[in-house]
Amino acid sequence: MTSKASRWYGVIAGAGISLAFICPGAVNRASGQTEPRAEAANTIARNFLAPDDPEAIFEDARIVHNVTVDGEKGMRVHAKFHVKYGKSVPCMMIAYFYYDDSANTPLKASTHPDYRSYRTTKGQVSAHANFTPAYDPAVYNDLQLFVPYNALNMARGEQYQLKFYLALYDKEGERTFGKSGWYKFHLDVP
Repeated sequence: MTSKASRWYGVIAGAGISLAFICPGAVNRASGQTEPRAEAANTIARNFLAPDDPEAIFEDARIVHNVTVDGEKGMRVHAKFHVKYGKSVPCMMIAYFYYDDSANTPLKASTHPDYRSYRTTKGQVSAHANFTPAYDPAVYNDLQLFVPYNALNMARGEQYQLKFYLALYDKEGERTFGKSGWYKFHLDVP
């Protein structure tokens, strides 16, 4: 969230809370019913103090090489991040891979049908992991995803300077709600 958006949330939330204090006698003691003005103030404060859209805070990510999963050698991404306002929202963490160059050239994925799940619709190497936060905020100290070396479509025995970034995607809202910075790594393709 930008600092400008944060300021607006603060202003609007403060206005909602102020309305609650301005409306004395929020509960009618005789009937036990909430008065309409107080209910409106409570709704305003509730809606702006807890936004509907998840927010991401990235802390770190790293690559572990030469991992074998289901008999296939590859690399594993380990990510550490927090999700605010996302309790029970189905999400996805996606890693996008690039050459470590000034043009941010995407890695072209293998066209082999076995590696279809490791490429974007534009043919770039990516990998994803699904998750659903059970808490608010939810802390992920080590969410992992695996990328087979064969999905990278790179020459065996070569060395590469690469980088990736992570994106968090809200599957219900169909939108990206967080993007990390670059994480760089060296790869010796076995």
